[in-house]
Amino acid sequence: MIYLLFGQQELMIKSRLQKLIKENLPIVDEFSLVKFNGRETLVQEVVNECQLMPLGSDKKMVVLEDCYFLQPSKAKEKIEKDQNYDVLENYLKRPNESSDLVLTVTNKAFNTKSSIGKILKQGANIYELTDIDKFAWPEYVRRYFAKHNVTIDNKAVDELVKRSQNDAGRFVSEAQKLLLAQNHITYDLVVALVSRPLEEDAFALSNALMKGRMEEAISIFRDLKTFSEEPVMLISLLARHFRLYLKVLYLSKQGLSLSEITKQLGIHEYRVKLALESQRHFNEARLLNILDQLYMLDFQIKSGQVDRFYGFELFLLNFKP
Repeated sequence: MIYLLFGQQELMIKSRLQKLIKENLPIVDEFSLVKFNGRETLVQEVVNECQLMPLGSDKKMVVLEDCYFLQPSKAKEKIEKDQNYDVLENYLKRPNESSDLVLTVTNKAFNTKSSIGKILKQGANIYELTDIDKFAWPEYVRRYFAKHNVTIDNKAVDELVKRSQNDAGRFVSEAQKLLLAQNHITYDLVVALVSRPLEEDAFALSNALMKGRMEEAISIFRDLKTFSEEPVMLISLLARHFRLYLKVLYLSKQGLSLSEITKQLGIHEYRVKLALESQRHFNEARLLNILDQLYMLDFQIKSGQVDRFYGFELFLLNFKP
């Protein structure tokens, strides 16, 4: 049998894979279950393994995870030049009855227009593993903790959902930390143990800078430092926010209203509102100067001219609102 598992949530894919293994393999050992990584293993090697007869059992399962070549837009991988997709196509048309081949793709879709995709669409058992609906997340969180005999406050649920960013893998990782802490999860515990999404922290940091709240900006950065967040990533995110302010400034000068700018940029109205308010203190020249400073700091850090943490904190301390 040929199976294809795809979806954006890696945790869902792994869960479905475990179910397939349990359903199809009476004995699971190194002979009956063989796993490969699609970015590191040539497809002809996988096919060769599928053709080998199982040892000690009637059936075996071969799993090729992270099949980059099945994504709608194929990523450039080092092994691509050595791939022989004809071998895989021929095998998919005439698979070995003693081997189950499972292909996984961490993506919301797979390439149905490629020759391999067309074969899979016609003859494979395909499982599309959909994301958890945003309205279902709170109940999903409650059930998860209840299964571990742990209670959680409603406010804590909302904050944990927010910090997990609809990523099931991230949620489980953070939930494991909370489960080790105590058998009742509070909002304060979530705040203390679960890091906020970096994008959200970068927005809070740029907002503090724009409003001249230097102590708050330094405090946010030092909190991020304890979570081992890299300054280079913060520089990139800050630059993105200040470029957004530039776009809002430009569109505002073109006569567009708050709602029109929000629609055109496809971002939350609150962020556009903050950017419009910043015009009283930050003109185009000032914003371009900030972006130049961030570019120079990024260069100095990457070229080893300045310590990354010291350089970033110095940028914050010298920032003039």
